[in-house]
Amino acid sequence: MAKYKILALDLDGTLLNKESMLPDENKQAVRQAQQAGVQVVLCTGRNPIEAKMFSDELLSPADWLVTSNGAYICKPDLTQNIFADYLSNDDCRLLLNICEEYGTDPCLYNDCHLFYGNAFKRFFRELNIRRNMNPDTKRNHSSFIANNEEWEKLLQTSKKPFIKSILYHDKPELVDEIIKKLDDTGRFELAPSVLFGGLMKNVEVNCKGVHKGNGLKKLTEYLGLTMNDVMAMGDSDNDLTMLKMSGLGIAMGNAEEHIKEIADECTLTNIEFGVAHSIKKYLL
Repeated sequence: MAKYKILALDLDGTLLNKESMLPDENKQAVRQAQQAGVQVVLCTGRNPIEAKMFSDELLSPADWLVTSNGAYICKPDLTQNIFADYLSNDDCRLLLNICEEYGTDPCLYNDCHLFYGNAFKRFFRELNIRRNMNPDTKRNHSSFIANNEEWEKLLQTSKKPFIKSILYHDKPELVDEIIKKLDDTGRFELAPSVLFGGLMKNVEVNCKGVHKGNGLKKLTEYLGLTMNDVMAMGDSDNDLTMLKMSGLGIAMGNAEEHIKEIADECTLTNIEFGVAHSIKKYLL
């Protein structure tokens, strides 16, 4: 019997390789963990429909999805939603106003779609170039929003509420200013991401108190377990809370140093199949 009853896995930079693909080594190891009685939870900043796509690629689906940084928790077939915490339209308008002040625009997620502006398009183009990937910014289940009038129309007409936002600026120092302004409102949970040694920076925005750690905690309580029953793996700032709060928090070898410092253990990088390595070491 495995010591940990839940395996919480971040996707990008953790379970996935640098091409955002699921390596066979990780698929096999995740299946072995499930066969050992461990419930597998994909714990990601992505929205539910994107998380489901990766769950479907596993040898057997994940047991649960904790998505949008903990804002939406459901089964991998997108049924049995046990928790959702949405940004209000007033929250979204505040984000839009702050973005306008700094000459940028946001992206907004609902449970099945991503809406993005010019800044997010530039973000993905720059990210792909720096990673030597095809600089194609097309994404499934996404729509481009060109200006503030279209953003306002989206808020007025959207039938689904928004669960997360990401703000980006080409100048990392201005992202720091945006983060301070957002923090001063006291209305948001903020998870900055620093990339390429500070050459790129963005911030993920949820309702106050919404993060991966609390999302996992709500799931464990629902299942009659505790956070001590969780082994969590991640590489980014939005993984910090779940790494701190879990019984065993494992930082990927490709994580920034400040993330490795708070983790209980460190493993190999995502391209060295660190997930598979740690599953075999701690769960099998």
